[in-house]
Amino acid sequence: MQDRFCRGAVPERESSHRAALVLFVLMLSALAITACSPVAGAARPEAPPFSLTSLEGTSFNLSDFRGSVVVLDLMATWCPVCKDEMPELVQLRQARPEVVIITISVDPTEDDTELRAFKEHYAADWRFTRDTDRVWEKYREFYIPAIVVIEPQGYISFRKAGLVPIAELIAEVDRASAGVPGEPEEPAVPAETSTTPFGLYALAFLTGLLSFFAPCAFPLLPGYISYYLGRAEGGTTLRSSLKAGSAAASGINGIFALIGIAVALGGAVVKSYLSYLTPVVGVAIIVLGLLMLLGPSGMAVFAQFEGLLSAYATKLGGRSSDSGLVMYGAGYGLAVMGCQAPVFIALIFAGLAAGGAVQAILVFLVFSLGMGCMMIAVSLLAGTAKRTMLDRLKALMPYINRACGLVLILVGLYFLREFF
Repeated sequence: MQDRFCRGAVPERESSHRAALVLFVLMLSALAITACSPVAGAARPEAPPFSLTSLEGTSFNLSDFRGSVVVLDLMATWCPVCKDEMPELVQLRQARPEVVIITISVDPTEDDTELRAFKEHYAADWRFTRDTDRVWEKYREFYIPAIVVIEPQGYISFRKAGLVPIAELIAEVDRASAGVPGEPEEPAVPAETSTTPFGLYALAFLTGLLSFFAPCAFPLLPGYISYYLGRAEGGTTLRSSLKAGSAAASGINGIFALIGIAVALGGAVVKSYLSYLTPVVGVAIIVLGLLMLLGPSGMAVFAQFEGLLSAYATKLGGRSSDSGLVMYGAGYGLAVMGCQAPVFIALIFAGLAAGGAVQAILVFLVFSLGMGCMMIAVSLLAGTAKRTMLDRLKALMPYINRACGLVLILVGLYFLREFF
């Protein structure tokens, strides 16, 4: 009986590791669902008020349009999907001329000339304005484009990030209009969304945490865990796990730093081309998936690359043992950027609007800290459960690689389809 109890001690410890990992993932999933919910806690949230000035120099408030359906279009002139949305809005204008459409550029680096040229290109005859009142922050829309439909009574009835086709636009506008019985009433003024630096930093950190689970990068995570465990020949400690996680996190943060600097220095040109990172990452993910499906012959490519990388790092006097982790982190960061670029750029814009370049850099650092903390947390969890995970991963590695390869191919095809 005692011998049976002693043998059961290890599985009990292993079970606690698995339970901790599952609880950790569930907590983050719940956090993601809560953070991404646009109407959390209210079926019809009140539309935050704002005051803006149109390109023609006319000042207006949201309350000026009380009694009419209002459609907000939060966008940037360089955003490809924002351009795709414009013909849909033109059709909405023709089908429902009584609807008030307001197109708001949320990019603080754009000027009136760029926005006016954009408006004239699509022959749009509604209000265009730059976001001088932090509308995108008040409405908590951090993807572009974002469409927000406001009922005549001043309540938000619909919001969606991404392309909204004309059929859906008309349906939501009609629903907002029909849902108001009688004369509209003046709603209570809603509380302002926090625009303090602390609120912006908290948002950046939370976004960094959630971006770690971006759908275009998360399939890479099992590969990172198996690579990390495989290289830890003599076992793992808290210190070694923390060091490995920090190395991978530095790769992630390096990628975001390069892109952030490019956006800050290159302006609209870099931002425009950044959108084309999506198909590049899509192709790279498909190639990675095919190599993983090929089994040992395909994975040999990674071994050769790692050998070249280690040799180069040693030649420079660096520590080659961590070079693979840094590069894995860099690859993870590129994959995240493939579908999170609009979020990242929006946060940079928020920093610029809140306090210039210094504020934007601080926002970037906090965002990177969130991403890095997640990579370190995963490394610590993997290192703590090393004995169990390594034995099982070695036996299941061929199946894991092929399953991950298939998932990566599907993810890559999805992003190519979304872009084209």
